[in-house]
Amino acid sequence: MRASASITIAILLTAATQAHAHRAPGGWDYPFECCSEADCAQIDASAVRETPSGFIVTIMPGRHPMWASERRQPAVLDIPYQKARLSPDGFFHLCMNDAGELLCFFSPGGGS
Repeated sequence: MRASASITIAILLTAATQAHAHRAPGGWDYPFECCSEADCAQIDASAVRETPSGFIVTIMPGRHPMWASERRQPAVLDIPYQKARLSPDGFFHLCMNDAGELLCFFSPGGGS
């Protein structure tokens, strides 16, 4: 019975580790719903343009883990203010999938 209890604990610990989101450079954890170990990254402020309705984010190939250097075109995301979250460290962060679709966006000022 002890062996099966140890195996159960090991499985639960492995599952908990796999479900944990990764850490931003500023030391905070990206929320689980935003990433799966590679989807999120801090981005340069120069990649973000604020508009009256939100943000336009332009990611050049190779400037985000999910937008590889081999891509020929930039990823351009139109992010409404209501989708922006407050950045805990004062930097912009973008979480997107490999199709260039928005998962989460963090702005130093949040959304308006």
